[in-house]
Amino acid sequence: MFKNFSLSLFFSMAAVTVVIFAPFLMMFHPIFHMEFFSYDEVTSLFIPNPVNLRLVLIACLVLVVMLGILAYKRDKIMYATSALLLVATIGIAYLSTQNYLMISQEQIERHHFFNEQQYRWDELDEVVFEYVVGSNKGDYTFTAKTGERFVIDEKEVHSTGKSQIYHLARENDISYTEREKSK
Repeated sequence: MFKNFSLSLFFSMAAVTVVIFAPFLMMFHPIFHMEFFSYDEVTSLFIPNPVNLRLVLIACLVLVVMLGILAYKRDKIMYATSALLLVATIGIAYLSTQNYLMISQEQIERHHFFNEQQYRWDELDEVVFEYVVGSNKGDYTFTAKTGERFVIDEKEVHSTGKSQIYHLARENDISYTEREKSK
C-alpha cells in the first residue's frame, strides 16, 4: 500500500508541517532576533519591530503556497514559479530581520526595512512624547539640532524602552516633553 513514493504527498505533508510550525516560528522569532544580533546587552536595549511577526507569517504562507503548487502539479512552469516563491520567502524572511530599534548610551538607532535613522544623543535637541488620553496611541518625536525629525510609534517601544529614552534624554541634557496629542 505505501510502497511507492509520492511527491504530491511529500509536498502536501511539508505544507502541513509549515502550517503547524508557523506559530512557533512567530513566537520564537523575536528571541532568535535578539540573541543573534550583536549588541552590548548591558548598555543597550534592542527592540524588534512588531511588523516582523507579520513578515514571518507572510513568509510561511508563501512557503505553503509554493509547496501546495508543487503538490498539485510538477512541470517546468511550476518549478520556475516555485523557485520564484522560494526566493520571495527567503527575501521576506530576511526583511523580518531588518526592522528594529536600538537604544544605547551613545545613540538611538532605528532600522525600518531599508531606511536607517541613527542619531547620537549629543546630536539631539528635543524629545517629545505625544499621547492620546485613555489609549496607548502615542509617538516619540526626536528633533535633531539640525532640525531633522524622526518619529517612533509608541507600539514600537515597550515600557523599558520608554523609561530608557526618558533617562537618556535627561542624562544628556535633552529637552524631554510629554503632552497630550492635539486632535
